[in-house]
Amino acid sequence: MPLQILKACPVFAGFSEAGLLMMAKIAAVRSFPKQTPIFVENMVAESLFVVKNGVVELSVKAPDGRDRPLEKLAPGEAFGELSLLIGGHRMVSAIAATDCELVEITRREFLKLQRTKPQACLKLMINVAGLFGKRLQGCREYLKPTILAGLQD
Repeated sequence: MPLQILKACPVFAGFSEAGLLMMAKIAAVRSFPKQTPIFVENMVAESLFVVKNGVVELSVKAPDGRDRPLEKLAPGEAFGELSLLIGGHRMVSAIAATDCELVEITRREFLKLQRTKPQACLKLMINVAGLFGKRLQGCREYLKPTILAGLQD
């Protein structure tokens, strides 16, 4: 059951046992063999993932077409969380760097739960927004030239 890995994940910080159980009920555990793409950049974003076992590598396509590694994720770390809030398309690619087991919560299941348990979903949305904000702060130096260029137009 994905309950223990959700409990260890920062995206679910502050959740009660009942709230974690609700989320675990809509989650599924999926296995990905080493070097298998989990999703690719520009693919429709449909799920949040939490690494249960293994290592996931995130990358982005560089202008020359090569994959540029961004980050390696270990057990307990989440990725793809914005898909629950906004859907859209993936900004990065994710590949199983080792054999992996991932806990997946789909946007579809999340939206169904939102109709019946809005408070639990709101808590998750607030956590996702907070973590996204922290990640943006970490990218501030990379974003400044783009933001400044946009202001000059």
